[in-house]
Amino acid sequence: MPTSISRHVIGCALLALSSLATAQADHAPHIGPIDARAVWQERSLSACRSEESPTAPDVCLLRTMQRSGARPQAIAAAKMLVKANKAGFISAWRPLGKAALATVTYPFRANTNEGTLLIGSDGAAIDVDEGSVREEDRATPAWRAFTAAHPDSVPFAPAEFVGSTATGDGGQSVLFSTPLITCHACVDDGALLIAYTIDKDGIVRERKLLTIK
Repeated sequence: MPTSISRHVIGCALLALSSLATAQADHAPHIGPIDARAVWQERSLSACRSEESPTAPDVCLLRTMQRSGARPQAIAAAKMLVKANKAGFISAWRPLGKAALATVTYPFRANTNEGTLLIGSDGAAIDVDEGSVREEDRATPAWRAFTAAHPDSVPFAPAEFVGSTATGDGGQSVLFSTPLITCHACVDDGALLIAYTIDKDGIVRERKLLTIK
């Protein structure tokens, strides 16, 4: 079972290691716990973006959140992201049965200013944009066929939530689509379709590459 963030050392590698293995989620580190109280309604961060700001953007973000009366859970989530070298905050929350989707806003990025966390009922959070293509994905016929035709194409975050379907055991399967492109301004070469399996208790259990369309 995934352990909570209180039993982990929060480091810069934390988000980068927040992927699920194809077999079981308990074999992969995660970020969390996070719940709906982590949402912060953004205030002006223009001062934090200024080159004349006396503090670093991430420090300025946390101070702005504190001064605006952000909930402790929101500040804790932002600190977690900052320590992972991904300064941002939880800006939206979408219930998904016993699980949820959290939108992350990255206010200081030039591109890809939003991301998505899949939140299990235990508060464990999976960054669906991290490690979009795994070693096990590269071994699939679908990936080999795609890369043969588009050798320079790569996943371009953020992933888009496609939908959720019920499973026979009372859980659900959640589907995300990530564009595959050769360059930022290029037309999509395809899309990576990834499914996450959530059990009847709301725990994220499995990740699987379904296909490339």
